[in-house]
Amino acid sequence: MIVSIGIAQATTPEDGHLTRHGGPTESQPQGQPDPDLLPLWAALASKASGPVSVTWSHLWGTPKAVYGTLSKTTGDSEAAAREFLSTHAALFKLDAALTGFSLTSSRETPMGRVYVFSQRADGVPVYGGELKIHFDRDGSVVGLTNTTVPTAKLPTVIPSLKPEQAIQAAHGQISAGSSDQEEPVEGPRASAKLVIYGSTGTPALAWEVVIHTSGPAWQVFMHAQTGKALAPPHDLNRYATGTGQVFLVNAVVATRDNTLSDQADAASAVPQSAYRSVTLTGLDGSGFLDGTYASSSASKRRVSSASQTFVFDRSSDGFSEAMGYYYLDYAQRYIQSLGFSNVNNRQQVFSVDRYKKDNSFYQSSTKRITYGTGGVDDAEDADVVWHEYGHSILDNQIPGYGTTLEADSIGEGFGDYWAGTLGAQLSGGFQDACLAEWDATSYSSTSPPCLRRLDGTKHYPESVVGEVHDDGEIWSAALWQIRSVLGGTKADIVILQHHFLLTADTSFNQAANALVAAAIGLGYPPSQVNTIRTIFRSRGFTVTL
Repeated sequence: MIVSIGIAQATTPEDGHLTRHGGPTESQPQGQPDPDLLPLWAALASKASGPVSVTWSHLWGTPKAVYGTLSKTTGDSEAAAREFLSTHAALFKLDAALTGFSLTSSRETPMGRVYVFSQRADGVPVYGGELKIHFDRDGSVVGLTNTTVPTAKLPTVIPSLKPEQAIQAAHGQISAGSSDQEEPVEGPRASAKLVIYGSTGTPALAWEVVIHTSGPAWQVFMHAQTGKALAPPHDLNRYATGTGQVFLVNAVVATRDNTLSDQADAASAVPQSAYRSVTLTGLDGSGFLDGTYASSSASKRRVSSASQTFVFDRSSDGFSEAMGYYYLDYAQRYIQSLGFSNVNNRQQVFSVDRYKKDNSFYQSSTKRITYGTGGVDDAEDADVVWHEYGHSILDNQIPGYGTTLEADSIGEGFGDYWAGTLGAQLSGGFQDACLAEWDATSYSSTSPPCLRRLDGTKHYPESVVGEVHDDGEIWSAALWQIRSVLGGTKADIVILQHHFLLTADTSFNQAANALVAAAIGLGYPPSQVNTIRTIFRSRGFTVTL
């Protein structure tokens, strides 16, 4: 079906959009090994072939991430993964029987197969507790990530607090700590799930409460015995700030005109030449923009067409729906063309008319993307569409991703990179390092107007300021440099691949080593691997692999 795609703009980001999901502003905790574990670590490292990289848990002193060729060729099976973990269980302060661990997923990737084992104690899930084993194509273990809680077994797993009481108490925490109140959202009700929470260093039985609003989706952990909050409320949404994506990226890119402005969504603000007819693939024939990989079904007032023809200009929200559908579908089909059949291979639901602020976000609890309508409608700019989809990708590859400042910053940096690398396929080389020019026309004072850039010179750690979008520019610039050397296709493959090697609380240094490990595992030439190392080291990251 043929659709005309138009261009949109975004307005000045409103106050508060950075504080919702900024995460902690302190430095990433740097773990040190438990001295008692060093002989066990030496035993593992002695069996490795070549260099090994390790990151240590700051809570338990156990290895959190290990990269390198860690075993001989054994074949990639669940049994082989369990045998490797059982052999080294004491290093992770676990019993050799791996009591409470069950296989929850197994994925084939271009580098090899990944096995994920989730942790429970007395039948209660341990929040974030996972062991992941990564095999290469030859059947050798080349990566391990560990977010388990060694002392997860508790005297009792019977809560004193009822779930409805936990929800009520969590509402009080939000009222006390939130400066940005939002009305309840249509959709999921507040939920409470019993978990074992170990992020304080003292495992406790807790209710994981999630409260949905029209803006933030608040997560609060309430002690299941005492009713006290174990951590401040955390917004699960993954935000973009004043981004946008449209026509062959967006209106500015399509026209090569940096002087365009929103003019209150007026059709006359953008010339007809900016619009391009495209084929909307994968529609289910219902007359709505519902398909295999995208659906605008979260929108309030949806457009429909019995003939599957969705031709609108930017004065209609139907244009934003078509933009969102086309570019989300484009992104997933591109991922599959790279050889990943199981990275976010699902229908991405989104809305274009529910949030009136100049902000967009991905909500991990509902798996939905909300595109704001403040300023330039965010769904009019493909850079915004793709940035938010970047958060969805990470959440799919690493469930619960983004629990620390550096992990969140990497997420924002990847979202920017993802928008840039896709946009570069369609832009004809126009301003590829400048993101969301159309959206930024209403708040940027630079020429060209940019939400953020991919070619900055920020250096770790002195450029860290404690805000995830700003700090994410350190990561996105490194990825963009890697792309300039490897080319878009090879860079995108290794970047997507290395996500499987990350943890939800990953650090810049861990992620840099993981990307080097992925390049080695994918068989990239030594010269390219060395270039990746050099780029990361020149940014200040510690690469030991």
